Amino acid sequence: MKGLVMDTTLKVGFVSAFDGDREAVRYLAEFSTQSALIPACRQVLADLDLSLTELDGVFAVVGPGSFTGIRIGVTFANALCFARSLPRFSLSSFDLMQCVRPVAPAYAIAAGHGSYYAAFREGTALTERNAEESELPQGTIDQSTIIEELPRGALLAARKALEIKGISACAPTCETDYLKPNYMRKSQAERLKDEKK
Repeated sequence: MKGLVMDTTLKVGFVSAFDGDREAVRYLAEFSTQSALIPACRQVLADLDLSLTELDGVFAVVGPGSFTGIRIGVTFANALCFARSLPRFSLSSFDLMQCVRPVAPAYAIAAGHGSYYAAFREGTALTERNAEESELPQGTIDQSTIIEELPRGALLAARKALEIKGISACAPTCETDYLKPNYMRKSQAERLKDEKK
């Protein structure tokens, strides 16, 4: 199994690749996601001596997280997969967190202004919603406390997706279906527009 994984939802994003058990990870410089993404993808593939044509899939973390970062990563992954006819897979930020801390009652990502993007465990499934800090149960995993573990979570989630094809956001036809962002809340511009109504 060979894949390319990108997470641009974080303040410091990363790109990783895998070829069987071999792995490579490159971090994007803080606030340089747009200019650093393509060189980082080239580098992790070169680290493993892989070409795009060898990949079994391209994986993008679609959010929640940085609004602009999500747009950059999803757009790039869709364009790359369309141009190269590669299967594309969607991973949520919560998928990565769950892979490295599988038994937490909830997962939380700071959304600013004292609110969180959160995923609450309900049986074996996670239910996503916006939440205040007071709503988070004891034992909630905050993304900021496991940030250095997320590349490992991304690689685990990507391998699992290729094995079971169970968390693909679309069939790997690459012509008609595209990865979709998971913003979990409207952009500031959309919120201001709604307030004027």
